[in-house]
Amino acid sequence: MKAVYLTHHFKNPEEISLPCTDRPQPRPKSGECLVKVCSAGVNPSDALGALGYFSHARLPRIPGRDFSGIIIEGKSHLIGKRVYGSGGAAGLDFDGTHAEFALIPESAIAEIPSSLSLTQAGAQTLPYVTAYYSLVARANIQPGEKILVIGALGQVGSAAMSICFWKGCHPIALVKNEFDIQKTNAFNWKAYHVPPSHLSFDVIFNTIGNPYWDDLLNLLSRHGRMVIIAAPEGKREVNLNLFHLYRKNHHILGINSVDCDYTENARMLNALTPGFESGLLVPLPIDPAATFPITEATKAYQLVCKNSSGKRVMLSISNG
Repeated sequence: MKAVYLTHHFKNPEEISLPCTDRPQPRPKSGECLVKVCSAGVNPSDALGALGYFSHARLPRIPGRDFSGIIIEGKSHLIGKRVYGSGGAAGLDFDGTHAEFALIPESAIAEIPSSLSLTQAGAQTLPYVTAYYSLVARANIQPGEKILVIGALGQVGSAAMSICFWKGCHPIALVKNEFDIQKTNAFNWKAYHVPPSHLSFDVIFNTIGNPYWDDLLNLLSRHGRMVIIAAPEGKREVNLNLFHLYRKNHHILGINSVDCDYTENARMLNALTPGFESGLLVPLPIDPAATFPITEATKAYQLVCKNSSGKRVMLSISNG
């Protein structure tokens, strides 16, 4: 089978070179399925993995966490199902999904909602499960709550906004500048480019680390939750007044999606299915200019490293 194959780590993004090579097609063991991969997202964690950011990752390996495709081997009642998924350790601790075929556990079956094509489905996985894990599973958002979504025009931020609306919450977007506020007008979002000091929020979805840290804490209502999904280099250290933390019953929640395996992510994708099928969850768009055949994986990985526009970078692997 054709597969992206990582034999060593690279020192910087410009050096990334990922050949598409012939690898043995995997064979499913008991409790596994073989998926013919149609499309796969290329995530920042995939690119960071190529740069050696995960010290535990093994070499050589096939990278890739996300997939959409069709089960072609496994128990008879599963063959032919359209499935999608994301595995936290996939492409790091074991061979991943940037290949024509991939193995997934039977316990990790998440059927693609009828409203999504195979290609669309491959773009939704990690952004949507990260947002769902953060807001629903960990922050336990409730109807009517006010939520500040930082980086709302990014992939995970867009998914977070959609989930908030679906769950009957009142999200407000925090974006970079006035130009981005104009972009949010197309979605009828209420948006700011600096934290709105006159408001308070039940939940703050933090995708940027320590910028605005003190301001954000001051925006949290009693029993408010700060959900932190990222801390870029140089934006990791904060000061925290424990007196204010306990007096206001605040919660600060760290979210590491790498800890969620195929099976846990499949449960969350299945929970998202009614939202997609009802049309309340808006699929992340696919940009043809950011979609590459598997033979051009190098371009996809390099684009992820320098992409700041929030577009989803994809590998198109087969037609299903």
